[in-house]
Amino acid sequence: MPDYRDGDFVLVSRIPYLVRSVKVGDVVAFRDDLHGLLIKRVTEVSPDRRRAVVRGTHEESLDSRALGPIQVRAILGTVVWHIRKTRR
Repeated sequence: MPDYRDGDFVLVSRIPYLVRSVKVGDVVAFRDDLHGLLIKRVTEVSPDRRRAVVRGTHEESLDSRALGPIQVRAILGTVVWHIRKTRR
């Protein structure tokens, strides 16, 4: 099952990136022109820190396997709080 689903609530913050760069392991939110807001884990950052490879937790996630590396400047922030919507 995916870690994040439609209806979940997340708090995304840019503050950590005021003092450090995006790093492997960060869970980030970014916008894609075709797919809207996406939340993925960073698995690789280019040496020049301009691009990041992101991966979803579900095997069929839409991530860098289909999108390619994302621009670091497209990252809105890192997820600092997550509340799962109650499932019935």
